Amino acid sequence: MEIYGREEDRAKWAMHYAQVKANIIQPKRTHNVTVSGKNKQGKPYSYDYKYADLADIDKAVMDGIKKATDKEGNVTFSYFFDIQTTNTAVAVQTLLVDASGFTVKTNKIVFQNGKAYDAQATASLISYAKRYSLSGAFGIAADDDKDAQDQKIIYEPRVLTKQELENYQVYYNGTQANLYDLYQEAKDGIKDAQDWFNESHTPEDAQAVHQIAQMFKMKHSVKKENKEKQAALDKIQQTKKDPFESQKVESSDDDPEVDKLF
Repeated sequence: MEIYGREEDRAKWAMHYAQVKANIIQPKRTHNVTVSGKNKQGKPYSYDYKYADLADIDKAVMDGIKKATDKEGNVTFSYFFDIQTTNTAVAVQTLLVDASGFTVKTNKIVFQNGKAYDAQATASLISYAKRYSLSGAFGIAADDDKDAQDQKIIYEPRVLTKQELENYQVYYNGTQANLYDLYQEAKDGIKDAQDWFNESHTPEDAQAVHQIAQMFKMKHSVKKENKEKQAALDKIQQTKKDPFESQKVESSDDDPEVDKLF
């Protein structure tokens, strides 16, 4: 923890911080997540728990801040984030700022980032670090199960657009690869590609894989439906009879009666 400002303003900071905390109403845990995996002994586990996301926590804190005002109704306390990113990690600190300028900077929340090249995954990791840091700064219990944070990071993957799916990149065999093409390779029977899909993935990658699988499934259904329609049409054509078949007259180039018509 780092402290900035004049020592004589420390008491004001402490008083205003206490007022904000006293006015914070614990946010409702309206989000649910299923955590699954294997423990160190290799045994599978799975459980559900509820949590409050960053938006819920921020609202609870800001509602508390708005109630902690001076005699003129001015807000006396606030906060903001200090975010640092590297090629391997993200770090977030919450700065608790008093109207006097006295500031307390919380300890760093650091998470390893194995996908620094992926802007979306990095943004999700930063969002989680903010959530964790802000909860700790104001003593907010954001999860039903605190121990779950040690087993799985909570991400909030979003539904991707068709264009985003077609351009989605993943880390495959030491390099970046287009997920759409990789899925096609797996469908074509390439073992390395199939093995990649059998590995564990980040929630963002899992979301993209799920959507692409649905896209391929839909295309397959359309092709199958078109083939069935064509087969039905072909069958109709093969079995279709000429209604005038019985009235046809066999003709020959040597038929004198035919020659008279010309």
